[in-house]
This record gives sequence, C-alpha cells and structure tokens, in this order.
Amino acid sequence: MKKIGIIPNLVKDVIGVQTRILISKILSYGMEVFMMPQVFNVVKIGNALPPEQFFKICDVIMVLGGDGTFLRAARKVAPHNLPILGINMGRLGFLTEVEWAELDNVLLNLAQDRYTIEERMMIRASLVRNGDIYAQFDALNDVAIAKGSFARIIHLNAYINDKFVNYYPADGLLVSTPTGSTAYSLSAGGPIINPNMECLLLTPICPHTMDRRPIVTDANDEIKIVVTDSKQDILLTVDGQDGVLLIEHDVIIINKSRLKVHLLHINNRSFFDILRNKLIDRKDDEE
Repeated sequence: MKKIGIIPNLVKDVIGVQTRILISKILSYGMEVFMMPQVFNVVKIGNALPPEQFFKICDVIMVLGGDGTFLRAARKVAPHNLPILGINMGRLGFLTEVEWAELDNVLLNLAQDRYTIEERMMIRASLVRNGDIYAQFDALNDVAIAKGSFARIIHLNAYINDKFVNYYPADGLLVSTPTGSTAYSLSAGGPIINPNMECLLLTPICPHTMDRRPIVTDANDEIKIVVTDSKQDILLTVDGQDGVLLIEHDVIIINKSRLKVHLLHINNRSFFDILRNKLIDRKDDEE
C-alpha cells in the first residue's frame, strides 16, 4: 500500500478544510496518509508522525499550497530522495503543476503507479565570513544577494572559478538554477532555461549600468560574490525565504548542490505547456 506524506499550507488552509478533503480522497483510493503532528492537530484524520519517521516511512510527498510552500517543502524533502508532487492553491504555480480540479485523476494514476519522476538540480550557497563558513543553504530556485528595505544601490564583485567577471552597482545579484529561471530571475530580465538542463544563471537586479547582462555558465562552475559595501543593509536570501544579513567583505560561494529534488509528474504536460499557460495567466491577471 502506497504511503503518502502530506505537507499543507495551513496559513492558506487555516482550519484544514482542503487538507481534510485531500486526505479523504487519498484514503478512498486505498493509500495511507501520514503527516507531522502539527498538521494532525488541525485535521484530526490520517496518521501523525514525528519528522524523523515521516521522511523514512513515506513513499511520496504531496504539497498542498503555492510555489512558496512547495519550495520550503522541497528543501526539507531533498535530503531524503523522495518524489514530491505539488497541488496548486496559489495563483501562478510553476512548480505546483496539479490543479485542485484534477485531483481525482491524479490520485487514480498515483495509486496505479502511472507517473514519471524528473530530477531537478539544486544549488548550495556557502557564506564565508572572516575566513570561516558562517552559514550554508541549499536552494531549488535561487540565491539572492540584494539590498534590504531601506538600502540604496549596493556594490558587489562577481567571480567565476576565481576569475573576475565584473563589478556590479545594482540592487543585487541572483544566482539561479534552470528551475529558478522562471522565478525572480525572469522578473529581473533573465532568460528562461529548460529545467531539464543543468547550468548556473547569474542575473543582475536593476543594474545601474547597461552593460551588466545575465550570464549562463556551466553547472560545475563556482560563482563567488564579494560584498564591498560597509554601511548598507544587504541580505542573502534563499528561494525568497530563508536569509541572513550580510556585512562588508562577506563572500558567498555558490556551487551545484549534491542534493536533487525529485518531481513527480502525472500529467503529460511539457515544461513549455506549463510555461505558456502560466505566462498567459500572468498576462491576463495584469490586464
């Protein structure tokens, strides 16, 4: 019997109505459902497990929420090599490709093992301060070094494989995976990259000189960014969520991570089908 782990966004589903519906449907297809205690305390259905057991017992992780919920869950799931499926409760949903209306068809195919699994690369950011590793983060989408709420233009130096690339007076710099090329980097003017590729994308955020353009480099390269400002409010953020305040002379080293995210696909939609539909949806929202 397939064991499904549920990670919902209880900020959006405050009293667990949609989560309970999802769990009931999973049970009706003959599969078991597991969740962490804080979720069980809200929905009162299924089986509660502490985190250390949750990731050992489950065969598949289902995430109920938007792309932000998916990104947070993916970073937790990646070390356990479990396939992950996102059910969209948000607006855009590049990563949470399954819509609520498709749920019954999705669960039927999942129960009958009619699905594929796609690997997506991640990146690791190491913050080096005074010669020591101060913090490390893994990201599925991107790592941003950017000004805080009240900072003016910031100044950063970028290197690839210890070779100086450029000096960037800008609002910041992004290092993205191909998966993250449709996220913050896209808004900053970066290219769309097929997520089946493996490469690193360096995108300046609002550069104050026109010659600073996005750069695509090999996945095995090392990107190093050095903070040269002494009195600015500068943040390192990971997938737009986790973060740390930076200081002058901090060095951020970004490499391909040893971790991967395993996306479970049930529909036969290609990345370009999703891209076309989501960009049309975004255009319609703006109009």
